[in-house]
Parts: sequence; structure tokens; C-alpha cells
Amino acid sequence: MKRLAIIFSGICALVAVGCSEPGEPHASVDGFLAVEHPDSARRLLLAMNTERMSRNDRARWSLVLGLAEVSSGDTLSGKQALDRGMHYYDRHGSADERAAAWYTYAQAHVKTGNLEEGIRGYTQAAILAEEALAARSSDDSLRRRTETLLVAVYHTLGLLYFEQGYDAVEPFAKAVEAARANGNTEQEGYSRFMLASSYCANGDYEQAVKTLEPLVAAADTIPFRYFAQQIRLQNLVFHTYLGDWTPEQLLAARDSVDLDVIRKAPLSYGTAASEDTGRSFYDVASAIIFQRDGQLDSARYYIEMSLDCRDTFHQGSVGLFNLAAGIYHDLSDEARAYDYMQQYVAVKDSLFEAQRGAQVAELERRYRTANEVALREASLHYRMWILGLAAVLVVMVAVWVVVSYRRKLRRRSEQLSELLALVDSYRESHDSLTSRLDASDAREAALKRLLEGRVAAVRDIAATYYTFGEGERLTAKMRDLALSPAVLADVVDMADLYSDRAVTRLREQFPDWTARNYDFAALVIAGFTPQEICVMLGMSLNSVYSLKSKLKRRIAESNAVDRELLLGLFS
Repeated sequence: MKRLAIIFSGICALVAVGCSEPGEPHASVDGFLAVEHPDSARRLLLAMNTERMSRNDRARWSLVLGLAEVSSGDTLSGKQALDRGMHYYDRHGSADERAAAWYTYAQAHVKTGNLEEGIRGYTQAAILAEEALAARSSDDSLRRRTETLLVAVYHTLGLLYFEQGYDAVEPFAKAVEAARANGNTEQEGYSRFMLASSYCANGDYEQAVKTLEPLVAAADTIPFRYFAQQIRLQNLVFHTYLGDWTPEQLLAARDSVDLDVIRKAPLSYGTAASEDTGRSFYDVASAIIFQRDGQLDSARYYIEMSLDCRDTFHQGSVGLFNLAAGIYHDLSDEARAYDYMQQYVAVKDSLFEAQRGAQVAELERRYRTANEVALREASLHYRMWILGLAAVLVVMVAVWVVVSYRRKLRRRSEQLSELLALVDSYRESHDSLTSRLDASDAREAALKRLLEGRVAAVRDIAATYYTFGEGERLTAKMRDLALSPAVLADVVDMADLYSDRAVTRLREQFPDWTARNYDFAALVIAGFTPQEICVMLGMSLNSVYSLKSKLKRRIAESNAVDRELLLGLFS
């Protein structure tokens, strides 16, 4: 059954991949020949003159060459040729051509054992083929080839699902629908056969029988007689599992199978061999029927024949060990039953170990997501073109704005020339005002010098009094002269003037001080010594030092804005 499905896939590949119009230089080599006879295909392909081919033909030639080289064992060269062909089709191919290219790419990677990349290729081929058919933009011949390719893709995906032990109902159901849309009853029959097998593998025997009914009804009219016998055998097995037929009905249906057709049918290019594993389905069906009928010796005979002609096992055939164990258990030969169960477990474990990374359903979903990402990227590129056009329009508008602005500048220049005369008049007025301000500054400087001289005189008088303070009249006169309130007020104003309004800041930031404190601070800021201050304010020397420390401490402990500046003046 597996081999039959592979042969069908090859026939579909022959139609869908690598084929070209008559007269093209590579028409003698196709995907089917590249898989079945890779060495001959390579020689034919390498003998062709690629310089005379078009780019499209050369890309197709590169894909078929890559498939042939991979099939012959040269994996590295084959992948390089496949990548060259895919690079062209991804950039320049139509949806139909890209679908066929992805199908060939997937065939090659499945051939190398890279199941994950193969499923990605088949999934991409299915997506592109569906897009091409939905667009309805190709001619009738190309459309029919794409429909045939879609059937082959879904059928091959179903086979991969089936061999890996996963649910293959969906891909085979899609293959049946695609074949019906294509009008190819033969392809529909093969896909329906495998769809029924998938239902059976899922344990839905009633649905399997219903799915196979159209083929059973048309079995006598099917030209491929080997396939007709396989349909009868499959139907027989389904009814056996379903349990709706009696043993007599099962045996009668088995007798209706033409065993001679099964044994002589050429399943491959070469001499038909009776030990071909594709012919063991009859033996398996017979073993199942005889076990159900209780004819255990006959069941043992047929299951042994089926196991002897099998070299390799997959998920679909590993159950033969389980069937054999059940037959020997019914025969009470527990040792042989246990031996077959051990073989079943060993093969099952090895298959699981080799295939546990091949999560087929998840891969298909992932690559469909990747295709959606590719579509979003294409949409992004389209938006970038739109943004580029918008940028060009913006630049044009900016140029127009600049030109208009320059015209406006010229008009403004004319207006400015008219204003320059007014500016010159303003400059003359400004120079006159500056000269008057200079004269005022000179007068202020003279006033400052006068005041400084007065302060110096007062300091000298105070110092003289402190040193030579004898004589009542002299003392009284000097006190009236140097220590009068007017002189003290002048000294305070001069201290405020020369210390950047320090006394004014003290009044603003320490409003709770007394007038005597402000006068004392002004004398300290003006640079009077403690001896001079005690004379000016009539205080003792100790009182001067105490008051100075007290005021300095108040400034340091306050949150005044100019605290650091005022502390510096008190140092």
C-alpha cells in the first residue's frame, strides 16, 4: 500500500514537476526520471547546453539536476543546484511555477531524510498552488497542471503523516477534493483509498467503510486490476475490524480476490517478484480474517509470510508484530507471543526515537505562519514604496516653499534698506545719550572719591581719639564731629554701597534685628576695627567682640539666601 502511494506520487510529480512544452531542451528529463533513474538523468542533464536556455528553463533544469544528484547520493551538490533554482523562482516565478519548484525542493529534502524541510516545501507548494488556482490568471493547460500538482502535494503530505503515525485524514481529504475539482477520477480513487486507510488507523472503521464504498462499487470497472484487488482487501479488513460481517461473509469476500492479479502485477520497473512487500497486503488481510474466524493455524501461516518478506518497518506496518503476538497468544504459544511483543516494542521505540522531532502538524502550522509573515513583509515593501513617493512629494513641496520664501526675502530686503536710515538716526541719538551717561558716571566717580575721603577722615578722628583722648573740649568736639548720627548714617550708606547692598540684604533677610545691630553690622562690613567700632557706638571692646560673634552665629544658623556671602563679610 505504501509503495502504491509512492508510485502515484511519482506519476503526479511526472506531470507537475519538471515537465515542459515539446521542443524545450530539457523535455527528455523530468522529476520522475530524476528520482527513479538518477544516474541516467544526471548524464542527460549535464549533456545539455544551458547557455541556449532561457533563465526560466535554466532554473527548472537546475531544480531537476539537484533532485537527480540528491537521489544519487550527492547531497551537497544537489542542495546547491536546488538553491540556485529556488533563488530564481522566489524572485521571478509565477505562483504556478513556484508551487512546482517547491514540490521538487521538498522531494529532494525528503530523499535526504530531512523530513522537516521536506514538509516545509510541500506546505509552501500547497499554499502557492491554492493561490494560483484562486487567482484564475493562468491558461487552461497550466491550470490543470497546477490542479494535478495540488493533488500530488496533499497526497504526499498525507503519506508522510501516515508513515509517521499522525492523523492523515485532513491532507487526504484535501487531496480527494482537489482531484474531484480536477476531474481526475483515477487520482481521486487513490486519494480516497488512502483517506479510508487513515480513518481505519484512527479507529473510525464505520467512516472508513463509507469512504471506501464508491471504490468498492466501481472495483470491477477499474482498469488497474491490482488496485481493484487492493480495494477489495481493504474493504474486507475494514469490515473485519468493524465486526458487521460474519466469518462466512469475510471468507466469501476473500475468495473473490484475484490472487493471480496481485502476484503478477508489475509494481516497479523490472521483473515482478512474488516476495515484493507490496503484495503482502493479501497475507495480512488473510491473517486477520482467519484469526477472527478461529482458524489460528492459517492465521499463523499468513502472518509469518507477511513478516518474512518485510525488511523495514514504519508506523503503518509495525502493528504486524502486535497481530502476530495476538495469534500466538490465542495458540497458547506464550513464548513466541512474548518474543513478537518484544520486537513490537523495540521497533516502536526505535521509530519514535528517530521521528520524535518530526511534529508534522505543528510544522505545517508554523510554515503557514511563515508564509503569512512573508505576505506581511511584501505589504511592508509596498508601504515603503508609498512612503518613498510621499517623500518625493514632500521634497517637491519643500522646494516650492524655499522658492517662495526667497521671493519673500527679496521683498524683505527692500524693506530693510528703507529701515537702515532710521537705524542710522537711532545710532546718532544713542551716541549722544552715551556721552551724557559718561558725564554722569564721571560725576558719580567724583562723589565716590569725596565720600571715601570723608570716611577716611572720620576713621582717623576715631583712631586719634582712642589713642590721645585727653581734654574735655577736644573730646566733646571730636565726638560731635565724628560720632554724630548723620556721620554714622553716611558710614552705613557707604558700607551698603561698596558691599553690593549687604546692609539692605541684612534688613530684608533679618527683619527682627534692632537698628543698633544693623549699624554695628554696617561698620563691620565697612572694615572698621573693634576698637574703632567701640568708639563709634560707645561700646566696650568686649561688647564689640560679643556682639560680633552673636550676629555671626545668627547668620550661620539661619536659612538666609545670602548666608555664605554675609558670613564672608563678617570674617
